[in-house]
Amino acid sequence: MAGRLDERVAIVTGSSRGIGRAIALALGAEGATLVLAARSSAKLEETADLVRRAGGRAETVVTELTDED
Repeated sequence: MAGRLDERVAIVTGSSRGIGRAIALALGAEGATLVLAARSSAKLEETADLVRRAGGRAETVVTELTDED
């Protein structure tokens, strides 16, 4: 998959649904390698699966950004 963002890494928070998911899919379509972060493991894996099925690369990190620890 060749795109404008080849060899770039993007961290997308809130990527398990809504706007975050849409952004992740768009960045993946442009060739970015994605680090997807959200609270819901199952929904996060759904997004990663969509990116991968489209030929992109994605890793997931279950996280809560409002928790400083």
